[in-house]
Parts: sequence; C-alpha cells; structure tokens
Amino acid sequence: MANRPGSAPADKLAPAGKSNLRPPTQPRSHESTQALLTIGRRLIEERGIDDCSMSDVAIAAGSSVGSLYFRFGNKERFVSEIMQRHVDTTLEELKIVLAEIAAAAKSPRDVIEAMTRWVVRGFDRNQRLVRAQIRRALDAPQEWRAFQGAGRDMVDGTIWLLERFPEVGQDDEWRKHVRIAMQMVFGTLNNMLIHRPGPLELSDRETAGELSRAVIRFLGWEAPRGTAKDKASPPGAIDRANRRAGEKTPGARRFKAGKSGTSNRLRKA
Repeated sequence: MANRPGSAPADKLAPAGKSNLRPPTQPRSHESTQALLTIGRRLIEERGIDDCSMSDVAIAAGSSVGSLYFRFGNKERFVSEIMQRHVDTTLEELKIVLAEIAAAAKSPRDVIEAMTRWVVRGFDRNQRLVRAQIRRALDAPQEWRAFQGAGRDMVDGTIWLLERFPEVGQDDEWRKHVRIAMQMVFGTLNNMLIHRPGPLELSDRETAGELSRAVIRFLGWEAPRGTAKDKASPPGAIDRANRRAGEKTPGARRFKAGKSGTSNRLRKA
C-alpha cells in the first residue's frame, strides 16, 4: 500500500536556464521575440542547424537581419535560446505530469509505465529538434548540459514518485538501480533517434510499453503471473497523465505479493 504522497518536488527541479536576451521593454517586443524563436525552431526542424541561416529566419518572419542580430547577438545564441525554451517548457510540463502521476499511480509499476510513456512521447514529438541538438553538442558538449539537467530532473521525479511505495525498499539500492534503468531508457531513445536500428521506432505504439516492461524486469518489479498487471495496463488516469506530453537481475530483488527474491561521431543522421 502506498504512503500518502507529499507535494510535487517542483522546488527541486532545475531552475529555468538563464537567458542572454536583452530584456524586452514592452509586451509586444516579448511577443516578437517568442515568434522569432518559434520560426527558428520550425526551420531548424525542417533543415537542421547548419542549413538554417539568420537570413532565412528573418525572411520567414518578415523581419530584418539587423533586428534579429540586435535581439540575439549571433546565430549561436539564437539557437541556444531555442533549445533553452524547449527545456524550460519540458520542465514546466514535468511538474504537471509528476502531480498527475502521483495522484493516479497505485504501484511502482504504474509509475515506471507512466513516466516511460511520457518520456517516449516527448522524444517522439521533439525528435527533429533533439536530433539537431545532438549534432550540435558533438562540437560543443556544453550545449547539452541543459538537456542533461532536464533528464536528471525526470529521474529525480521518478524516484520521488516511487518513494511512497514501501515495497521498493526491499532493494537497499533501488534508487541507484532506477537511475541505471532510466539511463538505459534515455540511451535507447537517443540511439533510436539517431541510428534507427530497429525493430522499434519512436513513433511505434509498442515502444513505450516495451521499454517500461524492460525497466520493470531489470528492477525485478514484475507482477505475479496471471494477475491483471501481468498484462498491458488498460487506459485510465495514468494514460490521461501521459497524454500531457523471470530473469535474474544483478543487484536488484523481485517483490511479488510482498515477498522478495532474485529474479561515430555523428555528422548526419
């Protein structure tokens, strides 16, 4: 049985990244800046960063190149603002998702399934932008830090959701194992995004379910055979939250019905 959840760890999430933009003096100026960032994102998703110039953005926005440089300074800062805005939006969505899952999850498996589905859907919705940022980070690793921070917040949020379930404590190192499992999820999604090795694609409906089942097996948290949870979870509150966006496991222990046991350098995609 789950303990009563506390408040969502919004205060523990990484703060929004610091913007290097000139502060807008009027609401209209702020709206214009956001419109430029939206257009820039669309062009990056369509063409990639290298094939998207500041002139292209200015033409698409019906603005001048001079105005674009005045607002953002240079192309690198412009792209960084686009990426940071994506990260900030993701973190705001994460706060909502954590609260929704906390209210709906009835077991550790529910948490893993819900968080994995949300993460997979986020990769799928934003795959062109993330792919462009991965390419960019090859030459400038510091540009990946904001994405790394967001990933850590997702893992920390998952652990926060799981802490209210006493059964996870049957593994003294469960937090470490959850971090390892989520690292495998992120690594698999990045590999799918870049190399598309098959058999699953990001957009496949089976992807989230297969990854969540793999995590649950790794952690040794499978439901007893023949129970309803031994099969795919039916749609319900967990899926509504997600729309926001038998092997031996080293170091982990199974719990079943309250009993523990063992169970290239990329340039172009």
